[in-house]
Amino acid sequence: MNTLYLVNAQIIDGSGADPIQDGWLRIERGRITATGRGPVTTGCQPVLDVGGRTVIPGLIDAHTHLAATEMLNLVDTVSRPVLAAKTFANLRQTLEAGFTTVRDAGFTDYGFKEAVEQGLVPGPRMFLATGPLSQTGGHGDFRPAGDQERQRRSDGLYHPGVIVDGVAQCQWGAREVLRRGADQIKIMAGGGCTSPTDHVTHTQFTAEEIAVVVHEARARHTYVMAHGYTPESIGACVAAGVRSIEHANLVDERAAEAMAAAGTFAVPTIATFDLLVSDGQAQGLTADSAAQAAHVLARAYEALRILVDKGVRIASGSDVLGAHQPFKALELRLKASVLGPMGALVAATRTNAELLGLKDLGTLETGKIADLVVVDGDPLDDISVLQDSDRIHLVVKNGRAVVDRAGLALGSGGDRGGELTGASSAGVVTTATDSGRSQAPARSALSQDDDGHHPRGVRGPSPPAERGRSFQ
Repeated sequence: MNTLYLVNAQIIDGSGADPIQDGWLRIERGRITATGRGPVTTGCQPVLDVGGRTVIPGLIDAHTHLAATEMLNLVDTVSRPVLAAKTFANLRQTLEAGFTTVRDAGFTDYGFKEAVEQGLVPGPRMFLATGPLSQTGGHGDFRPAGDQERQRRSDGLYHPGVIVDGVAQCQWGAREVLRRGADQIKIMAGGGCTSPTDHVTHTQFTAEEIAVVVHEARARHTYVMAHGYTPESIGACVAAGVRSIEHANLVDERAAEAMAAAGTFAVPTIATFDLLVSDGQAQGLTADSAAQAAHVLARAYEALRILVDKGVRIASGSDVLGAHQPFKALELRLKASVLGPMGALVAATRTNAELLGLKDLGTLETGKIADLVVVDGDPLDDISVLQDSDRIHLVVKNGRAVVDRAGLALGSGGDRGGELTGASSAGVVTTATDSGRSQAPARSALSQDDDGHHPRGVRGPSPPAERGRSFQ
């Protein structure tokens, strides 16, 4: 029977409820089928004793750029094999940091997602935007001013911005990125820090252009995520029915009220600006871009407070680029200064799952897919423990141990993962004391995901969380 008990844990379930001390989970066929605290009758099922460590849901980053292996102005200077190798490394590192799911906000090709789904490389569950839609001279247009070429084509690894102007082109662009494998559409509704011919205060696309993109997304049962900083760009997107506003650093109270009334999610991204200001120029960022990053960083915390005060649903994304890719968990620490540690964790788990329409992820509750992270330390006391990879002892995705540094699931240390197993047991397990780590693992493989079906008929781990997404 594909059943295992995870015991002797402090469980932070992602719902915002108080932690469960002396807690346990029962996992069957990749799903959580029971939870509780104190002694548990396990029968003859294997037990994984986590020795009093903290268990949290698998983290979700709702704004990544995994193929942005350099600053965006330097991506074209990297050979394609090197870019591919660095992107695969980003996938692995993201998973090892405890992020079992990401929503990629642009540039990453669908083939990377396929490689993970087919079990060829380790990586998180991915929801991709592929090429973001940009107006001419907008935030997704990285052509220098002297470049006369109209459109840069994807090279099969990195998707540049799709340049569209007018309603008809916006409709084509939306359909095109969906054809390329986008799970959601990204639209650049305002200026950005890193693009060469615009400014963060610019408003981009007309109401009609945004509306047709939203229409095409809804026709395919998906949604639009919109890059925007200013009240003007945010207001236009909310009126058109965009699902999430990315960044929103320059939001005002009126725009936040409109977001709350419409149920629009905010995805504040603080970490990337903190990092760009600290050493972005050393990584190749221009002085002008660094100055714009400093401008929006100065408003980031005030903007987050406004959004919280007005009742906007707060999701979480890191938006890190280039050499900053390993610092995704920094976002939680920075948000915690406003939301508190529990609020930052909820944003990166339950709320992000709601944003992505993933009803089977985000919390450690009965019936949910077993995505979880075992942490050496208490994130509610010190959320920075999530930034220390050595303290991420176990990562479980779809009920399968994908990272096991402490030998909790497999009986030996190291970064490798595999079948989630535990020591043999019989009767009642008392979880109130630290009974030590399991040694010889018993045979109890929880590696088959859900019903074992792969949506494309390919052998390998199935991503059941993608089925039946709901965007209510």
